[in-house]
Amino acid sequence: MFNNVLVTGGCGFIASNFLNIMKQRYPDTTFINIDKLDYCSNVENVNPGVATFIKGNVGNKELVEHLIQKYSFDAVFHFAAQSHVDNSFENALSFTMDNTHATHVLIEACRRHIPNVEFIHFSTDEVYGESKTDVPFTEAEGVLRPTNPYSASKAAAEMIVRSYIESFGMNIKIIRCNNVYGPNQYPEKLIPKFKRLLKEGKKCTIHGKNCANIKRAFMHVEDVVDAVETVWKKGTAGDIYNIASDDELTVIEVTHLIIETILGTTEYDKWITYVEDRPFNDKRYFICADKLKSLGWCQKKTREDIKKFLELD
Repeated sequence: MFNNVLVTGGCGFIASNFLNIMKQRYPDTTFINIDKLDYCSNVENVNPGVATFIKGNVGNKELVEHLIQKYSFDAVFHFAAQSHVDNSFENALSFTMDNTHATHVLIEACRRHIPNVEFIHFSTDEVYGESKTDVPFTEAEGVLRPTNPYSASKAAAEMIVRSYIESFGMNIKIIRCNNVYGPNQYPEKLIPKFKRLLKEGKKCTIHGKNCANIKRAFMHVEDVVDAVETVWKKGTAGDIYNIASDDELTVIEVTHLIIETILGTTEYDKWITYVEDRPFNDKRYFICADKLKSLGWCQKKTREDIKKFLELD
């Protein structure tokens, strides 16, 4: 479909799965993977021969412009970001630099050198803010209400990217996604973290005792890759697409599922300890994916696949 494709953050969780799957589907495409190799990234996440690896920060203007001029990319998939919310409370400025500033560097370099490039910007459902009703957020939502430094940095990045649609007519599509799980995920996120703790004979650590009211929708990374490909091939330039899972669970429900699957017990309280909550913790991100589904995408993995993933070594 394209000759040269740039994937940012390709050694991270979602982007490495994207690269591994896309290379199988598009073997004649040359994929370039730029990643600064933060603590949560690993070059071994990408299968041998899948992509040309460039170690570097997307916020490095000289490096990004060099790569663009060398490869004249047909498409850019911008996944690179710091994404662990807990860390954003402790080091908010680094999230602004990596998520917002670096995005601006990248999109400006594209505008200057490859203005017709197809640019896919990967964002988050957290930009909508907390869902306070049972009416899901749609892409038509006019006001973003991020509530933590992570989601604010992603919302800011979106505003910059969207301005390049309006001001320069660039071919940009934006994706907002629910929580994701699957292979290559660093064990700071709930599912792989609790899996690791239990296998080490340690308790699951839950933020506060209000977890019965906190819901998250969990989506397998393979469904996310399929969704990104669908937006790439069938989406409309300038549009936003939600990727939403039907598998919404409270934090306590998913913790029970993990304990039961890993340890084979329903004595849940023996394996849970409660720790101090975040300064603010959104109770729910409820979004609608009808727009994406109208393009032909559907979620293939179910709640049972969470158990299957947990059963893997």
